[in-house]
Amino acid sequence: MRVFTGVINALMGKEWQQYIDVSAPALPRSFLAVVLYIPLGLVVASAVVHYNDNTATPPYQTIAFTLALITLAFPLLAYILSMLFNKLDSFRPWVIVRNWTILLAIGVLAAISVLYLLGLLPFSLVYFTGFSLYLATLAIDVRLAWRIGGFDWIGAVFVGILISATTMMILSLGVSQSIG
Repeated sequence: MRVFTGVINALMGKEWQQYIDVSAPALPRSFLAVVLYIPLGLVVASAVVHYNDNTATPPYQTIAFTLALITLAFPLLAYILSMLFNKLDSFRPWVIVRNWTILLAIGVLAAISVLYLLGLLPFSLVYFTGFSLYLATLAIDVRLAWRIGGFDWIGAVFVGILISATTMMILSLGVSQSIG
C-alpha cells in the first residue's frame, strides 16, 4: 500500500520519494505491476464481453498480447526520450512510478468490472470508469513526465501525447486483430 500512497502523492504534487523505492533493484520489481496488468485487463475484457454477448469467450490471447505490447512500449519510449533529451538520471524513477500508477488505475477498473460481473453494479459504471481512466492516462503521463521524468511543461505534454498515441496505435492493432 505504501507504493500506492507514493503514486497518489506523485500525481498530487506531494512528496512521493519516501513511499516508492527507486533503486536499481526496484526497477525489475516494478515490472511485477506490469505482469499484473494482463490478468486485470482480462477481467475488464470479460466484463465487456459479458455485457455485449453473454455466451462469447473473450479473445484472451489477443488481449494479453495487446496489453503486453502496450506495457513494453512505455519503457522503450521512456528510454529513448530520456536518452534524446539527456534525462537518463530520471529514467528509472519515471518508469517505476508509472508502472505502479497504471497498475492502480487498471486495478480500480478491474475491481469495478468484478462487481459488475457479480451483478452488483451496472455496466454503465464500468464503461464510465474505463473511459475516464483511459482519458486520464494522458494527464497521468504528462504529470509523471513533468514531475518525475524531468521534462519541462511543454516537453511533458509532448511526451504524454506520444505515449498516448503509441497506446492508441497498439490498441487499434489489437482490436483489428480481434475483429479480423
